[in-house]
Amino acid sequence: MSPRARVLIADDDAPIRSLIEYHVRQAGFETVAVADGGQAIAAASGDLALALVDLRMPVADGMQVLAHFREKHPDVPVVMVSAHAEIREALAAVRAGAFEYVRKPFEIDELLAVITAADRHAASLRDNRRLRESHSAGVSTVLSLAGTSPAVQRLRESIQRVAPLRTNVLITGESGVGKGLVARLLHASSPWSRFPMISVSCPAIPRELVESELFGHEKGAFPSAQNRRIGRIELAEGGTLFLDEVGDLPLSMQPRLLEVLQERRFQRVGGAESIQSNTRVVASTHLNLREKVAAHEFREDLYYRLNVIPIHVPPLRERLEDLPRLCEVILGRIAAERMIPVFQVSDVVLAALRTYSWPGNIRELENVLERAAAYCDGGRIQLRDLPQEILRPTPAPAMAESAPARPAVGGMPLEELERLAILQTLQLCRGNKAATARMLGVTEKTIYNKMSRYGIRRPQETGSAPVPSLDPADPVDPSVVAA
Repeated sequence: MSPRARVLIADDDAPIRSLIEYHVRQAGFETVAVADGGQAIAAASGDLALALVDLRMPVADGMQVLAHFREKHPDVPVVMVSAHAEIREALAAVRAGAFEYVRKPFEIDELLAVITAADRHAASLRDNRRLRESHSAGVSTVLSLAGTSPAVQRLRESIQRVAPLRTNVLITGESGVGKGLVARLLHASSPWSRFPMISVSCPAIPRELVESELFGHEKGAFPSAQNRRIGRIELAEGGTLFLDEVGDLPLSMQPRLLEVLQERRFQRVGGAESIQSNTRVVASTHLNLREKVAAHEFREDLYYRLNVIPIHVPPLRERLEDLPRLCEVILGRIAAERMIPVFQVSDVVLAALRTYSWPGNIRELENVLERAAAYCDGGRIQLRDLPQEILRPTPAPAMAESAPARPAVGGMPLEELERLAILQTLQLCRGNKAATARMLGVTEKTIYNKMSRYGIRRPQETGSAPVPSLDPADPVDPSVVAA
C-alpha cells in the first residue's frame, strides 16, 4: 500500500458512502468523500491513489467522472461501483478505461481486495512515469547500456527498433548482465509507456501459486480464495508483462500462457468470464531454451511465441572496453548516495579489472566497486582495495600444470624477454588477445604476429599469473617478479 495514500469516494447514497469511507480508512488510506459527480470532478487530482465512483449520481454520472480522470489524470485508477442491474454499463466503463467494477451490495473484503490491487496498479504507473521522465531527460543511461563498444551499440540499436513494436520479445544473456534493465527501457521507450509494466519473477513464485499470480482467481475458486484476486496479466493490461527467467516457468503452466499469447484472452481461476488481454509480453532467460525444448522441459510452441524478436545482452567480458565508463557510472552513483566527491580510479586498477573474466557480469562489477569504495583512502581506489579474486584469479585445473616458471631476467636476450612478456600477459588475461594487446600497449594484430613468430600457438593452455603491483602507493609483493 502506498503510505497515506488518498482515495476519492463518490456516491450519492450517504450510508453506503460512510460505510465505504470507514473501511477504507481502517485499511490505512486517507479519504475524500463527495456526494455527486460534479464534486468528484472538482476533487479529482493526480495525487489520488484511486477513485471509487458510483455509476449513477446527480450532476455528473460515473461515466462522465471516468472520462474526466482518463483525460486529466490517466495514472489514477477508477473503480466503478454499480448495482446488479447496471452490470452492462459497468462492463462498458471497464472497456472505457475503468480499472475494475464492484457490485452492490458488496462484501467489504472483496472491495478492499480491489482497492489494494488498484493501489498496486497506481504505484506501478507512477514508477513507469518516473522512468519515462528520466529517460526523456537523458538521465537514464541505464547501466547495462553504458559504454561505446560495438556490442553495446548493437544493443542500443535493437532496443530503438523494437520498442515501438507490439511484438513479443525474448531477452537472453547471462546472469547479471542487466536483462531486467533492458526490459524496462523497452517499455519506457514504447508508445504505451503510460500503461503499467508488471514484472513476474518466475523462479520466485511458489509453483502452487503461479496460476493465481498470473491469471488471478475468483472468490471461492479454492479453499483459501477468500476474495477475488486480480492477476499480473490483468494488471499489465495495455502495457508490458515482463516474465523474468521464463525458463523456470512450470511445464504445467505453459499451455495457459500459450493460450494468452495466441488467443489474447484468459480466464481467472474459478471464473467463467473470458477477459481480453492487450499486453505485450517481454520475457528473459539465462538458460538455453532450445536445449530445454529438446529435453522436453519447455514447450516448443511457447518458445516460438515468446522468441518472436530476440535481443541478446552481451556479457561483460565481451565489452571490456566499456569498463572505464561503467566504473564512472557505478562510482558516480555510490558517491552521490554517500554525498561525497567522485572516486578516482587509476589506469593500473582498470588494467587489473580488464584481466578478470567477470562471471557475475555487471552485477559483480557493482559489488566489487562497492567494496573497493568502502575500503579506499582519500577517494582514490588502488589495487590493494580490490578483492583477491580480482588480483589473483584462480587458474583452471588444466591450465595450472602448464604455467611456466618466472625466471630471472638478467642477461636474457631481448627476444626472449618479449616472448616471456607476451606469454605471461596472455596468462594474466586468460588467453584474451585483445586484452593482452591493451595491457602491452600494442595492436591486436601485433600480438597475433608475435605469437606466430615465437611459436605461441595455444594461449588457452597458459596458466594464470598474479597481477604485478604497479601502483606506487601499493605494497610490493616480493614473490612477484616482473618479466
